[in-house]
Parts: sequence; structure tokens; C-alpha cells
Amino acid sequence: MAMESRIENWIKTHLSCVRTTSAELTYERLDSQAYANLPVIYQPLDVNNKSHWYDIAICSAFSYAVRGARVILDVGPGDGWPSLRVAHNFEKVIGIDPSHRRVSVQRQNARRLGIKNVEFLEMDVINMSFPDNSFDGVIAANSIEQSNNPVLALEEVFRVLKPGGKLAMIFENYDRYIPAEERDEFLWAEIIADECILFYSLKEKHPPREVKYALFLDKEWLMQEHDLRRKINALSEKRYRAYEDERFGVSFFERLAPFVIQTKYYELSHFTSSSLQDTLTKIGFVNIKGVDIKIPQLSNFFEIARREGKLEKLEPLMETIGEIFGIMAVESSVPVVLDFTIAQKPSL
Repeated sequence: MAMESRIENWIKTHLSCVRTTSAELTYERLDSQAYANLPVIYQPLDVNNKSHWYDIAICSAFSYAVRGARVILDVGPGDGWPSLRVAHNFEKVIGIDPSHRRVSVQRQNARRLGIKNVEFLEMDVINMSFPDNSFDGVIAANSIEQSNNPVLALEEVFRVLKPGGKLAMIFENYDRYIPAEERDEFLWAEIIADECILFYSLKEKHPPREVKYALFLDKEWLMQEHDLRRKINALSEKRYRAYEDERFGVSFFERLAPFVIQTKYYELSHFTSSSLQDTLTKIGFVNIKGVDIKIPQLSNFFEIARREGKLEKLEPLMETIGEIFGIMAVESSVPVVLDFTIAQKPSL
């Protein structure tokens, strides 16, 4: 069992916290969820950029995992990814997102790229208005666990899938990404116009959860406190691990308390390999399979090609090669559910 976070305990004890959603507190605040770095959507493919090779492979894995589908659903496509990258493989792609701002960005990107067989709707996955058995396939990239109830989200996905349809999802596997101390804590700040917000995020393994607090500060009064202003400015320039820097412990929050106007937070449940597999099975999914989406073969291929000076010659074949690596990843068998999971709704 992870030790209780002293900072979270202080916030819950001393501040009046209003619960909200990740859509409101995170995704509504972003101009670009991917910081305008997505290949094809924002940047031309670059044969010398390893992440662009991975993008091709992962989008290929999504498409191949639900191959044969005509109409698919993309849950939480952010800036339009992977919807806009896989649309050419399907008759119709419908993307849903609870964030109004994200949907606006998705539609803008679709128009700019001239992609017409994708439709983006403002809708929460836990409250979808689609009839039962609406989609041949469903894809989701790190979005299911961003809902307030990921189990209900998967139940809804199961409902709207046609019999025999497949779900392909990437999830943030807490078995792999939370450090050995079983807790990750970060502090950072945003100073925008008249707004000053201190963010505190906590991720824990036992139980697997994520919580994010936003302390809205009285900027005018805070800026008169030289030491606090200096620390907030430092936090606006980089994220700090709370447990690694004593400057930002409970005493820091105690000094900030008089300047806190409002506190909002959201809390999310996350999956481990075993909990996701158990959840999918209980819902009724079958043929559950894990895929190692890190694709080590692609990393080796890229490094050898770069070392031998062959990357430029591969540029005309970049998309084809990347797609093959994505297919290979789906075809490979791994013993546990990893970051990329495929599951099927039973046929009638």
C-alpha cells in the first residue's frame, strides 16, 4: 500500500474542493492536446523522426485490429488522432469527445486536411446516444480511463458494438508507468492573463488512480508576495516532482492558502493488466489479446537504418514499412494484456 500523500491530505482537509471532470480541467484548456506535434495532422512525415515511424505503426495497428469494419467509433480522439489517420481505411469514422474545445479542434483539422468521412460529436462515452449494435469496431487511445467511470465506459462500448465487432484500445497501464515508489506527484503552475493556477497531480498504483487538483489563486495579491511569486514563476516554467523538492511541500501550500479563491479537482480510476482483463471478461468480451505497442522490432530497424545511413533511401516506403510493423505487432502473441488491448463482442 502506497503511503498517503501529505499534500493531498492537506488540500482535502483545508480547502473546499469542487469535483469536476478531466474534460473541463485539462482538455478544455489546451489549444492542442498534442502540442501541434502530430505527424500528418500538424507536420509532414519526417523519415528521420522515430516518433513518426511509431505513429504510422500504431495507426496501422488500430486499423488492422478492427479490419473488415465499415463504420467505426473513436472514443476521445483529442486533436483528431487516430481518427484522421485511419479514416482512409474505413467507410465512416465517428469520433466522440466530451470536451467542446477538443471537438472544435477535431473539426477544424478535418476540414483543413480535406477528410470528409469523419464526423466529430460532443458526447461522453458513458452516456452515448447511439442505438445498440451501431458500430463494426471501436478504437480508443488513452481515453477510456479519462471518463469518470471507465467500467461503465467499457460497458457502453460493448453495447454499441455489433456482434462480432472488436474494440482496440491503448490504455495507461499502471503496472508499467508508475515508479517503484508506487506514487508519482507533480506540481506546476499556469499564469495566463489575469489567471494564476497551481496544479497538483497524483498517480498511485494501489489502488490505480489519478487525481488532479487546480488551485485558482488571487494573482493580484499573490504577486505582492515576493517569495511566493518567485516559486510560482518557477513552477510555471517546469514541472516539479513534489516529493523531490522540499520548497514545494505542505508548508508551501500553507502559505498559499490565503490566496486560494477556488479549488477544483477530478479523480480517475485506472487499470492494470489484470484489472483490465478481468473487467473486459466480466462485461462479456471474448478473445482478449495484448499487444506490445512499444514495437521493439521497429526501434531496432530504425536505429540500424539510421546508423547505416539508409533512412533517406527508405523515405518513399516509410508508410508501407511502418504499416507492416503495426500489423506485425497485432499478429504477435504476448502473455499479458499490455498497453494495447484487443477484445471482441461475441457473435450471435
